[in-house]
Amino acid sequence: MNVIAPWSVSKVADEGSCREMVPQYFTISYLRPRKRGGPDLQNCPTPFTLPNSTIEANKNDLLKFWPDLRTDNFIESKSLWRDQWNRFGSCYSMMPDDYIVYALNSRKRNDLKKILTNAGIVASGNPYPTRRILQAFRKALGVNVDIVCEPDRNGYVYLAEVHQCVDVQGTTPIDCDNKAKGCDDDPIFPYMGFQHDDDPN
Repeated sequence: MNVIAPWSVSKVADEGSCREMVPQYFTISYLRPRKRGGPDLQNCPTPFTLPNSTIEANKNDLLKFWPDLRTDNFIESKSLWRDQWNRFGSCYSMMPDDYIVYALNSRKRNDLKKILTNAGIVASGNPYPTRRILQAFRKALGVNVDIVCEPDRNGYVYLAEVHQCVDVQGTTPIDCDNKAKGCDDDPIFPYMGFQHDDDPN
């Protein structure tokens, strides 16, 4: 069985459910297993739970790179990370501690906004060809990614998510399909809004 895990880093949350101020840099949305041509793997039987000690030990990184976009309260956010382990992490051949640490380290190692900036793709008010954005990620990461685009209230299409795929163990990057959902070959804007970059790296 060929399994990939789309690693989604997103700058948006469901309308009406996000906190007033959200990070202006890419954050982790999920690390989940997906079977090619089949349904996502979820809620696999496991005797392990995500210990509170792991959450506490990674508190600062979790709040920066894997925040709950509904709240900035650390105690309330714990349910998000526990849910992510129960739903998706349980289907990997790794322990809860490794699941959390790998996700965080990958985000810190791959600054997706910096990759776009280094490729000359910036929030300047101008759209960019979808293929240029996909190529920038391919050049920097060495593998293909998938991207997801979403329109704003004015109909302008923005980059909303970047999916990075890994192998069945969840640790080795592999090629995604190099697809652009919601934008195809149309020019897109790189970020929702044009706020100054305040990445905590």
